[in-house]
Amino acid sequence: PPEAGAKPASELQFYSSDLYRYIDGAADAFLGFDLIAMIHHEYKTKDADITVDIYDMGKPLNAFGMYAAERSPSYHFLSLGAEGYVSDFILNFFQGEFYVKLSAFSNDGKSAPDLLPLAQAISARIGKEKSIPAALSILPAEHRVAHSEKFVNKSPLGHDFLSPAIEATHLIEGKPGLLLVSKASDAIGATARVNQLRDYFRKSGKVGPGPNLVAGGFRGSNQYEGEIIFFSRGAYAVLCVNPPPQPEAFMKSVADHLANPQVNSLF
Repeated sequence: PPEAGAKPASELQFYSSDLYRYIDGAADAFLGFDLIAMIHHEYKTKDADITVDIYDMGKPLNAFGMYAAERSPSYHFLSLGAEGYVSDFILNFFQGEFYVKLSAFSNDGKSAPDLLPLAQAISARIGKEKSIPAALSILPAEHRVAHSEKFVNKSPLGHDFLSPAIEATHLIEGKPGLLLVSKASDAIGATARVNQLRDYFRKSGKVGPGPNLVAGGFRGSNQYEGEIIFFSRGAYAVLCVNPPPQPEAFMKSVADHLANPQVNSLF
């Protein structure tokens, strides 16, 4: 956009299922979040060459999922779109169903060009929803590490039967653990996922009931995932990977959180 001080330097290029022609090694990740289409455009400013890639992921949760897969809680975050982050030569953000990636190469190879004006102009053109997907509220906010949330569309923790899931790191008494909520079609499906997990740990390590930890819960462990407490509530299978030493209070808070119908209807 000219209002951002950048002039187009190439024709628009469009990709969809042929995204591998543009980013061969990373294309599968985008397609795994059901990419609809992508637009690639190059711009030139006085001091830099800028690349803009706009991915239409079909729905906001998919856009967030791809964005979150490429971020780290340690990044420098911006109030841009629903959320964004910037480093010297990269600015990424998501907004509505779009995931937008800007990168730059400065002419002198030293100074970092200001990507924010162009990113703000693109955000204004999108002009849609700028909020975080409501489905993330399935995770309790207490103890949650900021910017650690992820939406995993396929194979959470390497298990196809847990798809899809929302997860985040939770820090309890200085110990980080992963809380994962896997969505099934109904309570029967969630129970089936718990049974599959129980069978998996029975074969790969050890597993036993943990009703003292959480009603209907199990504790499993092996050399791959370490220790996991898992149980089902409604249409959800819940996993706590690397739980705190005294997990009872946290497990109860998670179960109580899922009992809220306004929460568990969003994912």
